Amino acid sequence: AGQRDAAMFGRRFGPSIERQALTVAVAATTLIIVASMYILIITPLEMKDVLFEVISAFSTVGLSTGITGELPPSAQVVLAFLMFVGRVGTITVATALAMGAGRRPYRYPEENPIVG
Repeated sequence: AGQRDAAMFGRRFGPSIERQALTVAVAATTLIIVASMYILIITPLEMKDVLFEVISAFSTVGLSTGITGELPPSAQVVLAFLMFVGRVGTITVATALAMGAGRRPYRYPEENPIVG
């Protein structure tokens, strides 16, 4: 308590790493809450089962309460999306969505391969 720097195992972390860690935690929590609320709204299932299913999908552990087959297709798509985001990473997906298909600031060198 009272330390100016974030440190672990004898190493200090800079403010950019702290912000990135907080961003990942907030993004993951937000995704889990939104997905859980959506599934709870469209199904009559209990919160503990839905939360287990959603967190399991996001963390890609392969565990299930067995309710996935009972879910409507839209909820199954949400779980599949969570599995993808959990595997690829929240920052990677957010960056890919934010970047879009912009124009590259560079050009590849031209090559004249032998064809035929």
